[in-house]
Amino acid sequence: MKKNGLIAAAAILLTAFCCTISHSCANTSQAPTGGPKDTIPPVLISVTPARGDTGFPIVGGTISLRFDEYTVAKDAQGILLSPPTKKKPKVKIKGKDIVVSFPDTLLPNTTYTIDFGEALADNNEGNKAPRYVHVFSTGSEVDSMYICGTVVDCENLTPVKNAIVSLYTDFSDSACMNLLPIAATRTDDWGFFVIRNVKPIEYRIYATTDENKDYKYNLGEEKIGFWDTTVTPSLVVNDSAYELQVFDMKDTLECLARKGEIELAIFKEFYSKQFIKDKGRKAEKTGYVTFSAPNVEVSSFQILGVDSADIIMQYSPQRDSFDFWINADYQLSDSLFLTLKYMKTDSTGNLALTEEDIAVAMSKEQIAKAKTPEGKKKAEADTITDLKIELTDTNVEQDGITFEFTSPVIEMHLDSIVFLTTNTRNQTDTSTFTFIQDSTNIMRYILQNTEPYQAGYKYELHVPEGTFFDVYHRKNKKADKDFQLPNTEKLSVFTANITGTEGKRYIVELVDESCKKSYRKYVINSDQTLLFPYLQKGKYGVRLTEDRNGNGLFDTGNLLKWQQAEPTKLYKLPDGSKNFEIQEQMDVTQDINLKELFQ
Repeated sequence: MKKNGLIAAAAILLTAFCCTISHSCANTSQAPTGGPKDTIPPVLISVTPARGDTGFPIVGGTISLRFDEYTVAKDAQGILLSPPTKKKPKVKIKGKDIVVSFPDTLLPNTTYTIDFGEALADNNEGNKAPRYVHVFSTGSEVDSMYICGTVVDCENLTPVKNAIVSLYTDFSDSACMNLLPIAATRTDDWGFFVIRNVKPIEYRIYATTDENKDYKYNLGEEKIGFWDTTVTPSLVVNDSAYELQVFDMKDTLECLARKGEIELAIFKEFYSKQFIKDKGRKAEKTGYVTFSAPNVEVSSFQILGVDSADIIMQYSPQRDSFDFWINADYQLSDSLFLTLKYMKTDSTGNLALTEEDIAVAMSKEQIAKAKTPEGKKKAEADTITDLKIELTDTNVEQDGITFEFTSPVIEMHLDSIVFLTTNTRNQTDTSTFTFIQDSTNIMRYILQNTEPYQAGYKYELHVPEGTFFDVYHRKNKKADKDFQLPNTEKLSVFTANITGTEGKRYIVELVDESCKKSYRKYVINSDQTLLFPYLQKGKYGVRLTEDRNGNGLFDTGNLLKWQQAEPTKLYKLPDGSKNFEIQEQMDVTQDINLKELFQ
């Protein structure tokens, strides 16, 4: 029995095995599953010549990086040689080697670094090789100092990625426009940079967005930042230096733990030479003049045959242009002759009072269109001027209600405006108000309630047709607005106790976490308490700008005048964070000393 049992068992196993083999062979439609996906980046095995090599040839030299697998240059443009050359390094693949050659002759007795960044990756899955910086010298020694810091946008103070930071030993104002730097690097995702292996001498340091990747600053096309004084490297390159390590850009704590020596705030500057750039006629009674630079100084403006009292002017916020209107009932010529006295840049590069005569004419198309039956009919029927009434319920207490027109108002009947208040007992009363022209825009007016707004009250604004007439004698359409203050049941309040102003003028703003949205703005020149009400749950920051020219706006810098953008800071909490979190129904108070912040 035992023998027969063993034979039967063997037969069963043999049959099962054959069935398994038969099933595998028959299932020809199923694709092979393969192994697990390769997620391991290439490993650098060797570099020839070795890192820190000296006596590197100025012509014909190559650097070979050998990896443990086939590797390609996914982004050859991302490989940065410092000091840069006119022609970029060339990259070739030779088996498992990446070979770098130099089309340009290298400088003698110079230390070079070549930063591969994230340019290299494996050939199959595209796993990026860890960042590697190779150092070599065409002389007998390798320079050993480094400078580190951060680059931020001057307005929103956010890190600037891929900015080029450059060192120059030529201290002339235009060096960064005309010369290649003596050393350069690129900022990472956090705006952090390290310029390594440089000499311990004085440098000028700049940061640019380098849009065309030529390592030079292009005025008007790129942003720039600079340090006010020269810098001399004080840190020595060594393997244990924290800032010189390779970092995962997703590791926030490790990246923020790096300590930079300097912070460069980049800005977009305006063209500095001042002259009349453009002029024209928008319609019969209105025209414009545009200048090449902001903050133009115009001492007089005249139009031949027009009384000065009939000329209305409006400058742009940056004062780089103005529009004009002629408040007259008589027919105007198709061509107007203007005379301006203004501060113009002369041949020596200085501003000088200059008188210029220019002509502005109606275009042939404008004249022809006005003479057509349709044009005449439209002109006769065009009796309504545009009026936009706007308010924000969270800011109406501070900003009021804005009335904005597209042309100057020459006649108004404010007693026609009805402003009603309905209390929580459903009792309605008429509110009094002030109506003031905006100091920066003659076509904008601000209506302010003379009584404090009340939560739970309803407000109605009624503006009848014909309350306003513009320079073309057109009247406004009827306009109505209803609003209430926000329901404060879940909203919070932030209070800032501002000290240390010392007579200086500052712009104080509550901004969102990204610093791109401003919830409320104050312009102050004395110590005071500022209230920011009606806040939703979320993260906020306080942005502070030293308003040096007193115009209530952030003003950019100028390189050739060696003028920085107006200083802007984000208030930091004691733990170093730039944002604070507000929960529902919170009353948060923060003391901010501007003298300490801007020292």
